[in-house]
Amino acid sequence: MASCSFGQERWQQDDYIQESFIKIALEREYKETKHPKLIRWHKPIKLFFESDQGDASLQKELLSVHAQHLAQITGLTIDFTTSPEQANIFVIFTSYDNMENKVRQYIGDPEKIRKALDEAICLGNFSRNSQFEITKGSIIIPVDYARTKARFLDCIVEEITQLLGLPNDSNDVFPSVFNDVSVDTYLSPLDYLLLKALYSPHLKPGMDVAQTKAAFAKVLAELHANKDIENAVQRVQKNSLKTYLGD
Repeated sequence: MASCSFGQERWQQDDYIQESFIKIALEREYKETKHPKLIRWHKPIKLFFESDQGDASLQKELLSVHAQHLAQITGLTIDFTTSPEQANIFVIFTSYDNMENKVRQYIGDPEKIRKALDEAICLGNFSRNSQFEITKGSIIIPVDYARTKARFLDCIVEEITQLLGLPNDSNDVFPSVFNDVSVDTYLSPLDYLLLKALYSPHLKPGMDVAQTKAAFAKVLAELHANKDIENAVQRVQKNSLKTYLGD
């Protein structure tokens, strides 16, 4: 039996998984939130894809592979729609020069997110209802700029993953696409566990930090029972963008 902790990676330890989850799920980037609450999707996700820059068919293909990978991990239904009225996540591939126009069109006043607009390579934005369920999101990727920074794939992977309810970045969480100093382009085994935890039936939208910590023992027990922690390295690669691209 290999169930003892010998040979375990740091990210496979219960305390580290819980700590990482609190940092990524319950802290907010660019926005001071005194009383953060757990947020996630309740409804099926309908993606609307638009591109006016670069290879649109490749962009949609990469987005589709990653979206289906996320659906498989979380149990969410994620599909494309050609109707903007039916969509609840808009994924826009555009040029750097056109970013502000697209922000106005899909998010709102650029001045309200000026810090993110000035600092981030690509943008993700979401709104939620009073039950702390995410109801809408927008992702804007400046294709030319992201490519010059060698972050094109990272933008696709990180932004839509964050929009599922893991909105924060932390350099304390490793290995992870939510770590700005690490070189992870694709979902790491730890990211897989954070997504599994986020959509665990033991957690509920609207939970605060104390409630999340109180319920997390059951989340971890389930992850162990399903052998998700032990097999995360293999499981995160199943139908992943990394596997698809042969990276």
